[in-house]
Amino acid sequence: MATDGQQNSTPYDVARAADAARPPLLRRLANRLGVDRAIGFAVLARFWQLLTGPVTQLLIVFCLTEVEQGYYYAFMNLLAMQIFVELGLHVVLINVASHEWGGLELNDAGLTGDPHRLTRLVSLGRTAVRWYAVASVVFVGGVTVAGWLFFGGLTDQSGVPLAGVDWPAPWCTLVVLTGLQLCLLPLTAILEGCDQLRIVNRIRFWQGVAGSVCVWLAMGSGFGLWALCASAAVRLLGEAWLVFGRFRPFFAPFRTAPAEAGIDWWREILPLQWRMAVQGSLLWFANHLALLVVLKYHGPEAAGQYGMMSTVLVALQAASLSWIETRRPVFGQLIAEQAWQQLDETFFRMSRISIGLLSAGAAAFTLGVWVVGLLPWWFFERISARLPGVVPTLLLSLALVIMQLAQCTNIYVRAHKKDPFLLAAVVSNLSVAALVFVLGRELGATGVALGYLLGVSLVQVPWWVSIWRRTRTLWHTEGAT
Repeated sequence: MATDGQQNSTPYDVARAADAARPPLLRRLANRLGVDRAIGFAVLARFWQLLTGPVTQLLIVFCLTEVEQGYYYAFMNLLAMQIFVELGLHVVLINVASHEWGGLELNDAGLTGDPHRLTRLVSLGRTAVRWYAVASVVFVGGVTVAGWLFFGGLTDQSGVPLAGVDWPAPWCTLVVLTGLQLCLLPLTAILEGCDQLRIVNRIRFWQGVAGSVCVWLAMGSGFGLWALCASAAVRLLGEAWLVFGRFRPFFAPFRTAPAEAGIDWWREILPLQWRMAVQGSLLWFANHLALLVVLKYHGPEAAGQYGMMSTVLVALQAASLSWIETRRPVFGQLIAEQAWQQLDETFFRMSRISIGLLSAGAAAFTLGVWVVGLLPWWFFERISARLPGVVPTLLLSLALVIMQLAQCTNIYVRAHKKDPFLLAAVVSNLSVAALVFVLGRELGATGVALGYLLGVSLVQVPWWVSIWRRTRTLWHTEGAT
């Protein structure tokens, strides 16, 4: 008998079984929105973030100073520098593992099925673990030093070095916890590629719940920046339980080197990975440079305002993108079977839902920022003082909605285990980063949001969508012949 992690007959077997157990009204609503068990927990986790996000933001407003708020969001942005050592490999692992999972299953006997596919999967995992072990060491050392130099050199508007914020100890602790989590990333990525998202996303939902509670308790108890360390510790414990607890039978074959040759890393992984590495590194500058520019040239108060706004909008984007991201394993299996019509039907349907939800959420948040700015009561005045205003909020909202189209097409194309986005990503991300830097240095949050909107709408999205249209026609025609 298969365990509850088994999902290998078709990409939709478990979804159909779950649908049958739902009441008719909920089943119709779930089908209309494209929600199955895997995406259900992913959306539930994002919904929890959206539901509790305002509570967290209010605690930041009332428990942190304006300067500490700037450091809080800067910490999160600098941690994203892990892309420079991880080099986008986890996305490659998801896509490659999804192609091997078609002939495998997880049952009471463990991981079984096609010996050749199992050998390739084990080879993939063992090599990836070694890669990430080295990457984690480099990350901890490099990012700790980078943060020390950056935060140690901050000054106020008059050029006086900032003082009064105890950042070194929480910063170093946070980097170490993130580095340990990075060690487990290749194994959780393989689980996602092997269609175990239903269980993985369920655990991550409870991680989100526990993480929020720990952050609230830490902030309410006056621990300030240490709240981020509490959240990181919860994430690390959840990932460790997935790998060493719940999916221990899944990873049993990975403990022994395969007897025959498996994945050819140089031919099958590296050509895709180095493209992802270049694009991911430039993406960091396009997406995470903004807050650091505001922090450097306009002070921690302005950075805290921008950070709060972007955190909410990026959470909305991540929640809506779940409809596409959780379909990576499904896309990979359908591509391996050359089921082009089913692939396109799923993609177009999920993309419409994803973009529509983000548009509605961003519009509601922008309206909320405008309304809060009008209300004269002290509570809303305190919140309004921690937000950058309706103009940058509207500009960034438009940019993220437009960018969502490119995000969806990018996931679709890379599910083919190919990546033709290198030149487009280099040029577009450099364009976005340059606009964000130049306009943000002069205009603060408004300039940053305007620069991002111009770069995304004029360069990145048109180019990426044109690549999707061309490759979709070319590859599917070749595959059918």
